[in-house]
Amino acid sequence: MLKQLAIKELRETAWIGLAALALYLYFFMTVTGVGRGDAEAWRSFAFVANSGQSMSMGGLIGLALAIGLGLRQTVGESTRGTFQFLLHRPASRRRVIGTKLLVGMAFYLCLAVVPSLLIVWWATTPGNLPAPFEWSMLGGDWRAWLATTVLYLAAFLSGLRPARWRGTRLLPAAAGVVAVAIFCFAPLPYWWATGLSAIVAIDVLLVGNIFYVAQTRDFS
Repeated sequence: MLKQLAIKELRETAWIGLAALALYLYFFMTVTGVGRGDAEAWRSFAFVANSGQSMSMGGLIGLALAIGLGLRQTVGESTRGTFQFLLHRPASRRRVIGTKLLVGMAFYLCLAVVPSLLIVWWATTPGNLPAPFEWSMLGGDWRAWLATTVLYLAAFLSGLRPARWRGTRLLPAAAGVVAVAIFCFAPLPYWWATGLSAIVAIDVLLVGNIFYVAQTRDFS
C-alpha cells in the first residue's frame, strides 16, 4: 500500500516538478549565457555575479517549489476528501504521513539541486568559463537548498492543520519564510556548524508537529 501511495504522490506532484525544471533551465541559461550568443567575458561575469547569491532566481524558484509541494500534498487531499480514504487504510496514520513526507522531501531535494549541478557541470567543462572555478562560489546556493527544507515542512504543516486560512493556519509557512531568510542572509558565525544544526533541529521539530496534528486531527 505504501508503494502505491508513493507513486500516487509522485504522479500528483509531477506537474509542479515539470514547471520547476522549466524555470530552473531558464535560470541556468540566464546565469551561464548559454544560447544567448554573449561574449565569454559576459558569461564569466554573469556566473560569478549570480552563482554565489543564495536568494537568486534559483533560490526563489526553490521557495515556490517548497511551498507548492507542501500545500499540494495536504490541501489537495483535504479539498478532494481523500484524507479520509488514506487514513483509514490498514497502515497507521504515522506511516501514511511519513511516506508522504519522505516522497515530498526527496522530490524537493532532487529538483532543487538541479540548477547548482548544471552550473557546476557547465563551469567545469573546459572552454566554458575563462576563470578558475571554486566550490565556494556555490556556498550560498547550497545553504539555501538546505534551509528551504524548513519551508517545505512548514508549508506541509500549514496545509495539514485544521485552523482557518484567515486565522493562524498559515503561521508555520510564514515562520518558514522568515527562517529561510535568516539562514540565507544573517551573518551566522560558522554557518556549517550553527546554521546546519539549527536547520536539522527545526526540521525535527516540524516533523514532530506534523505527526502530532495527523494523530489528533479529526479528518471525518
